[in-house]
This record gives sequence, C-alpha cells and structure tokens, in this order.
Amino acid sequence: MVDLRLLRYFVVLAEELNFLRAANRLHMTQPPLSKQIMQLEADLETPLFIRGKRPLQLTHAGIELLTGARRLLAQADAVVDQAKLAGRGESGRLGISFVTGSLPQLLPRCIGAYRSLHPRVRLNLREGVTATQREALLAGEMDVGLMRPLANDPGDLSTRKLISEPMMLAVPEHHPLALIEHVQVKALASEPLILFDRKDSSYFYRIVSQMLDNAGITPAVAQEATQLYTVVALVSSGIGMAVVPASARHMRYPGVEFRQFDLKRTPLAVLELAWRENDANPALLNFIDIAVAEAARYADSAVS
Repeated sequence: MVDLRLLRYFVVLAEELNFLRAANRLHMTQPPLSKQIMQLEADLETPLFIRGKRPLQLTHAGIELLTGARRLLAQADAVVDQAKLAGRGESGRLGISFVTGSLPQLLPRCIGAYRSLHPRVRLNLREGVTATQREALLAGEMDVGLMRPLANDPGDLSTRKLISEPMMLAVPEHHPLALIEHVQVKALASEPLILFDRKDSSYFYRIVSQMLDNAGITPAVAQEATQLYTVVALVSSGIGMAVVPASARHMRYPGVEFRQFDLKRTPLAVLELAWRENDANPALLNFIDIAVAEAARYADSAVS
C-alpha cells in the first residue's frame, strides 16, 4: 500500500513543478520533501519526475499517477469527513417511531428543529402503538420512540418524560355537555362512549376505565378504537363522546368540542421518549436533547 501522505506530497509537487514552492506549500523544507518523493518512486519502482529541467516535468508514470492520486485523495478526504460528521451526529440514519398523540404539535416541532440543525442525518419515521414501538426498539429496528409509559418491564430501554397533559372530554358540538365549561365525570353515565382498545391502547384504556370506575359508571360503549385520531374522528361523526388527552384539541376535526373535567385531580397522560440503554449514537443523543427542549417549549405554550 502506498502511503497517502506521500501521495499528497507528490500531488503538490506535480502541481507546483518546483521543490521550493511545493515545500513552502506543505510547510516543510526542501530536503525532506525530496527524500519523500524519492521514497515514493522507490515504492513504485519507477521515476515520477524528469529531473534536471526547469521547471520539473512529469514522466508518463507521473502523469498517470497524478489523475489517480487526486481521485484517491479526494475519496480519502470524503471518508474522513464522513467519519467526523458521524462522530458529531451530523450524518447517518436515525429511526424515530411515534404514537399519534405526538402528531398534532410536538412531533413536528421535534422533527423540524432536528432537521434544521442536522440536515445530513437521514430520518426514518414510523407510526406505531407503544407495544410495537418497544419491540422495534429492542430489535434494533428503530433508535428512539415517542410513546406512552409501558405497563410492564421496559427491558433494556431508557426513558425520559416529555410532557404530561390532562385528560379532557371530546364531545359533539351540539351535545348539551358541550355547553358546560367543566363537566362532571358522572355526567357520562348512559352516554355513548368511544373507548380506547383494551389491547392495543392499553395505556389510555386504563386511564379512562379508572376514571369511570371512580365515578361508579359502567360505560355504554358505542365503539372502540386504537388510534387517537380515530377516536376524535368518531366523535366528529356524532356517534359518541370520548375521554382523550388535551393534545387532541389540535386535531382539526369539525364538530368537536373539548371540555375540562370538574375534578380536583384530573388524570394526566404522559408522553415519554424511549431508547436502548447505552446507545451512544451521537445522532440519537442530539435528538434526545432537541426533543426535551421542544417538549419544554410545548408545555410552556400550552400553559400560556
């Protein structure tokens, strides 16, 4: 293998065709440069310059080497630059999974801020419920997920809470409860309710079921659904009402009003970030920092 350093010396000398000017450009003296060029010629077993003429002239071998050396050095520089970018989290790939509850505002904020700061990182986005996100993270298919808290052991995952938001009532706009600013939970008795699916949306199912149980209500189930936007869409269709996280207010479905509950302690829905423990991917660490910052801004804007 030819030393790339020797090739760099050769290219500069081939461009200057003068040992003194080439040495100055390389920030070295002339004798060491001459010695390095002689070493390169010995390694290649062929002369590269015709000495004794002013200016220097390239031999046929030198002319051939110059084209290939420039190409090889450019490729080497590109590889080094790419490694530096990857080391800073400025290149590569990042798989981001998310629940639909992050879609109305938080996820777009995170993605927008991340892409503006790290445009060379290729993003792979995948929607999924919390259980499937966990499986994808542990399998190495995705790098980070915006998900609801896991009820069971998260395995080798690290988590960080992003936001907590109160549960609200999504009600058709012409329903009498839409006229009440703070609705009592017991007012939902005998009302047709759209509930989250017990298996695929177990987090919200548990929250809503506990609210209804505490009020002594056996729900009149009009429909079950998995995704938040489906639940709100069904409310928009007028077939019932639903208990949803406050972020659902940003889903622009017509004919839906959102009302707070008349409770001293309204249940909170948590959205958190999850990733594999000990994953030191700089692109991932950059995203975590940005997501936490954007979540703080989102929480501030929600309060104001």
